[in-house]
Amino acid sequence: MGDAMKNQETSRRISLTSRNTFGKLPWAGICILTLLMTSAIGAFAQGQMEEHEAKAAFVLRLVNFIQWPAESGQGPLIIGTVGADETSVALQRLAAGKPVNGREIVIRRLAADADLKGYHVLFIGASEAKNTAAILDRARGVSVLTIGETDGFGQHGGIVNLSLSDGRIRLEVNPHAAERAHLQLSSRLLSLATLVNGG
Repeated sequence: MGDAMKNQETSRRISLTSRNTFGKLPWAGICILTLLMTSAIGAFAQGQMEEHEAKAAFVLRLVNFIQWPAESGQGPLIIGTVGADETSVALQRLAAGKPVNGREIVIRRLAADADLKGYHVLFIGASEAKNTAAILDRARGVSVLTIGETDGFGQHGGIVNLSLSDGRIRLEVNPHAAERAHLQLSSRLLSLATLVNGG
């Protein structure tokens, strides 16, 4: 089976699972979340937000479309950042006092060789491009949503890539990587993204 067919089959399987998982969220709520995500991209494209601010806003809205396994717990949702100081500051500012689905958001800056257990999201900045492969290797076996901002991030096994193209932030998703991390992605999220393989 070719890569394209495998990608379609995996995406279809994840989409069906995701519809069940996110079935309790009203359709109107899903539409609102979608508009909030795309508004961050639009604001950046129109020069109303800096790139790191738009990406921080996008990350915080993105977590609404992700389902972590039960063993990840229901405590604070912990977001780690590596090599993304400006994005980390923006995340801290935007997340302050604004829980997601009733969960407090905690932002922590990490070293490239940090232990990723206990983290729900990991944002890897462009300055860590040379270490990205090693970081993603350490993320294997951990239910952490890896988000990057460099070319080929998804093809190297990252789950979500926020790429910059023609002055716009574009969303790439690797469904296979999400499945390996035992994360369920909303079918709505998949419909907004360019799907990639690799890793």
